[in-house]
Amino acid sequence: MPRKATKEAAPEPAPAAQEEPAPAAAPPAAAMTEAEVEELPKAIVRRLVKDKLAHIAGGGEGAEVIVNKDAMTAFAESARIFIHYLSATANDMCKESKRQTINADDVLKALEEMEFSEFVEPLRTSLQEFRNKNADKRSEANKKQKEKRRKLNEEPVPQEENDPADDAQGE
Repeated sequence: MPRKATKEAAPEPAPAAQEEPAPAAAPPAAAMTEAEVEELPKAIVRRLVKDKLAHIAGGGEGAEVIVNKDAMTAFAESARIFIHYLSATANDMCKESKRQTINADDVLKALEEMEFSEFVEPLRTSLQEFRNKNADKRSEANKKQKEKRRKLNEEPVPQEENDPADDAQGE
């Protein structure tokens, strides 16, 4: 018969009390504020702003443009808000088409809806160039892969034709 636990049994020490505390870890992503999670990478924003301003100023990419830290924060925040607005509008375009996945056409339609139609054609051209470039890369990779397979299939296992042991047996 199994024994029943009684109140008289001595309590066992808690195992957590015997373990050493775990080393302090970095704060989890959940501990970050929503604004920190949604921030655009500052280095990328800085590079984009400086490159564009230098280009507009006529100095080209090498010209030095000084941008105040607060202005850089304003650029980053403005870009973040624009991205949110554009993605929400593109999502609406997607839902109108009874789809769940946003595609490039939804983004382009959203730009027109937001009255940024002057950007649609340059973006469409840029998107087509990007697709062509990637198609070329894919076709080159496929050609290389096919060539590699062909060589592996065609190459016989190397055999030594003038093996001295064969000469001795043939005599």
